[in-house]
Formats: sequence, C-alpha cells, structure tokens
Amino acid sequence: MKILCSRCAHEVAANTFGLCPHCGGILQPVYSDEAISALAHISPGRGIDRYRATLPTKRAIPFLGEGDTPLIPSRRIGPALGLQFLYFKNEGLNPTGAFKDRAAELVAALAVEAGAKGVLTASSGNASSAISAYCAAAGLPCVILMEPGNPTAKIRQTLATGAQVLLVEGIFSHGPDTLRDLILAVAARSNFYPGFVWAPVNPYILEGIKTISYEIAAHFEGAPNAVIAPVGGGDMLAAQWRGWKELHQAGLIENHPRMHGVQSTSAPPLLEAFKNGADHVATLPYANSKISGINVPFTGDHALMAVQQSGGAVAGVSDDAILAMQRHLAFEEGIWVEPASAAPVAALSQLLEQGAINPNERIVCILSGAGFKDMQLAADEAQAIGEQGTVPFDINTIADLIRS
Repeated sequence: MKILCSRCAHEVAANTFGLCPHCGGILQPVYSDEAISALAHISPGRGIDRYRATLPTKRAIPFLGEGDTPLIPSRRIGPALGLQFLYFKNEGLNPTGAFKDRAAELVAALAVEAGAKGVLTASSGNASSAISAYCAAAGLPCVILMEPGNPTAKIRQTLATGAQVLLVEGIFSHGPDTLRDLILAVAARSNFYPGFVWAPVNPYILEGIKTISYEIAAHFEGAPNAVIAPVGGGDMLAAQWRGWKELHQAGLIENHPRMHGVQSTSAPPLLEAFKNGADHVATLPYANSKISGINVPFTGDHALMAVQQSGGAVAGVSDDAILAMQRHLAFEEGIWVEPASAAPVAALSQLLEQGAINPNERIVCILSGAGFKDMQLAADEAQAIGEQGTVPFDINTIADLIRS
C-alpha cells in the first residue's frame, strides 16, 4: 500500500494525516494489483475484516455484527415513479444503526495499531455513537467533540458506550481547515488517534465505508447503473466510488455506476460546486438544514471528483421534502430511517426529470441510518396519541375507530 495524493499523485509517508503537503489535495491509500485481486476470492459474510487486503491495517478489525446489510427492492415508491429496479441499501441495520460503523471499526483497529491512548473525534451524531461502541469493544477511551443541539438519541447512544462527550460551541462552523487543525493538534497533545471521519483530516477511515460497494456488487454479481447517496462531508459517496474502481480493477465488474449525491438546499456546498462547474467545493457561509448528518457548510473535493469521474450528478431537495419522504418510506416500504437517509429517495423524481437516471436502470439508494437516530417525527406522533385519551374495552367502539 502507498499513500498518494488524489490530485497530484505525490507520495507521502504512511500514517500522514491532513492534506497533501505538496498541493493540498486529499490523500488516499493505493493498493497493489495483488491486493486488489484478492477481492475476487472473498467469502460472503459480515464484518469488514475479510477485506483486509484492501484496507490500511494489518490488525484484526473489531466485529460487532456490522456489514452485509440488506439490499431491498422497492415495493411501491419505485413502481409509482416508473422505476422497476429500485433498491434500498439499508445501512441502518448496522450495530449502532448507521453506515458509520464501517468507519468506526477501522478507527479502532488503526488506533490500537498506532499505540494511541484513545480516540478523539468530532461528530454530529452517527460517528460518535459508532466510534464510541467500537472503542469500547477495543478497550480504548473515546472523546467526542459534539455540536450542541444534536438529536438526543445519538447523544444517549454515545454516552451508553462510555465516551466522554464535550459540547463545543460552533465545532463545525469555523471552517474545515480550522477544524482539521484543532482535531490534529488536540489528538497529538493527548496521544489520541484522530478518528474524525472525513478524508481531509484522516484519509484512511473512509476505506471501511467503501465495503458498501463490495457488498452491492456481490449481491448483483455486477454493478448497478446508479448509486444515490446523501452527502454531508462527502466521505460516503467518495468511499463507494473508490470501492467501485477497485472492483473494476479486479475484473469483478464491467462498468462503473454513476454516483449521484443529494444535499439539502439549506446546506448545499457540493450542489453549488456542481452547478457552477467548479473543480473545488467552496465552504459556504451558512448551513441551515434541519437534517442532522448533512447539515454542514463544507464538502470534500473527493466527493465532487467521484461525481465528475463517474458521470453522476448532484441534486438538492428541501428539508420539507426530505421529512415527507422519511414518512413515505415508513408508510409505503416499511423502512424507518433517519431524515438524512430519505434524501436520496426524495431526489428520485428530480433526477428522473433531469435524465440523470432512467426508468429501466438498476438504481440503489443508500439509506445511511435508522429511524431511532433522529426520531422527532415519531416522538411528536407518540405524544399526539397520548393526548387522544383512552378507548373503552368495548368491541363496537374499537371496531368503529379502526381506519378503513
């Protein structure tokens, strides 16, 4: 394995953090042909340790039951849009309820391999609960820097597995460079591993996330035509694109899928860069979305590169449309997701209209996290039911109240 800049191909020493010192590009591990060829001989199963030949660690990766999440064909939403081959990759069925488990188990392995005292990260919620759990499994202390006002369920989940949570005012509002410098400086001073799940800070962690692509390819025995994912910092989209390129290099797929990213129109850094034909994603002066997990003013250039190289597109949808689709997914498909997960599904009609996807194509929407992660909608409805009062123990009364 070599660590190369994705922009200028400059090689840096292993375990280098941050950006390329030569041009400021995002660093990435690059594996030998022999390592890539091992993908052709992976046995089915859960956990990402079986992919260690194309992961940046030699140490066994902690296993809590993650991976091999289901790829579910749409029963109603797809056909209603004229999409006969729409699938949902339900990452909410990972142990802590989100795709970040794939990153977190690699964080724990890398921290142990580095001899760190513990792990330090900043998170809006899903990464915090995932990293806390896998640190507990690995016997590592964990410190989370968290923005005030995150969903209560995510904070409780993080505390339940023993992490120290520090609420830092404006942790994500000072810009990506300042945030990177803070995390790396505090981690170095404390001898903690910088487990921030964003490639411009730690270029190794998203390697765990690319295993989503491996699993989709194994299910289809090939690649879909398009993959649609929610985008905040951009690691999930960029990681999957890396996975698809490696599968192509291994000869396991003939064609790459187009990678489509979806953001809230209230926090659209990648969308703005894509619309403007830019080669860099500028940091916005605002991020006002109600959708936790994708409410960030900056997205990494690696996500833009994934969209451009794959021939994909970026869509923007309103918070209200995302929240409506969260309800729609639950009612129409029986899948309860957090709001960010509903963003790719909410964008389907727009992508169809733009010609970015076609009715006869095989399309996969990545559902990034489970509904219990951010359950304000369910909490509001539960409160409304409580305010309705009770019903008498009577056959006729109960039967009359049942909705037809």
